[in-house]
Amino acid sequence: MSKEKKIYIADDETNIRLGIKAFLENAGYIVEDFETGDLLLKAFADSPADLVILDVMMPGSNGFAVCKRLRISSRVPIIMLTARDSDLDYATGLDLGSDDFITKPFSPMALVMRVKAMFRRMEYDRLIFTERDQLTGVFNKTSGINLIENEIMISDENLIHAFYMIDLDNFKNINDYLGHDVGDKVLIETAGIISDIFRKSDIICRFGGDEFIVFAKNIVEMEYAFKKAEEICSALQKNYGNEKSICISASVGIAYYPIHGLTYDVLFNCADKAMYEAKENGRDGYSVYSQSESKQKHGK
Repeated sequence: MSKEKKIYIADDETNIRLGIKAFLENAGYIVEDFETGDLLLKAFADSPADLVILDVMMPGSNGFAVCKRLRISSRVPIIMLTARDSDLDYATGLDLGSDDFITKPFSPMALVMRVKAMFRRMEYDRLIFTERDQLTGVFNKTSGINLIENEIMISDENLIHAFYMIDLDNFKNINDYLGHDVGDKVLIETAGIISDIFRKSDIICRFGGDEFIVFAKNIVEMEYAFKKAEEICSALQKNYGNEKSICISASVGIAYYPIHGLTYDVLFNCADKAMYEAKENGRDGYSVYSQSESKQKHGK
């Protein structure tokens, strides 16, 4: 465990506090202990910790008060300790923003395991945060590109993958006339619709603005790609707004691995050109890069 993880403990029972400290230090953490919650708050203001352990009953500011103060400006993980096996204490701690609750007496080793689990969960959340588009929840541009490139790298050229470029038609009018809150709602709904149409194993990312990319892995036949494109166009054609109703639709470009390219960049360029072809053909439709396989679903 990295020495960079710093933990603060506040408990007025010296034996318990020092016992916890010894076990956590043995597990590889930097630990500072405090006899009162007020001392912990002062230290935290000067130098925040990565995790805080608070006894509920302490002189001065008790654990609940300290938790409440910390939550004003920090999302630091908080584990609360109590000698009372009380549902009210548990509910109060969670309501104030604590992340875990342990009833005394407890095994110090069990507490160490709780701390390790919490740091693992934090790391997982951090990875999810950095991989996902924070508005829509699908992969962001960087993660999407990396995942597609990795999939291509390990792919058998006997398999066929479909690369979709999806652009929302008239989306600018949503932001201009209905506002960015409605625009955000449209993007969230769009990501949800696309995710429902494709398989969990497929890679879906928001490329930027109102553009999405889908990499559908190992499709059985090309007709499958056409059907999915038709589903996208049908599901994304919606009217938004009341007095000023704006119709949203989708223009979709499709390219195939390995037929149109063996790299992300080539497939992207092919799908992008096909998407613009769909726009030129009236929008609300899809186009496949190869002219011999070109198909359009014309807008209404």
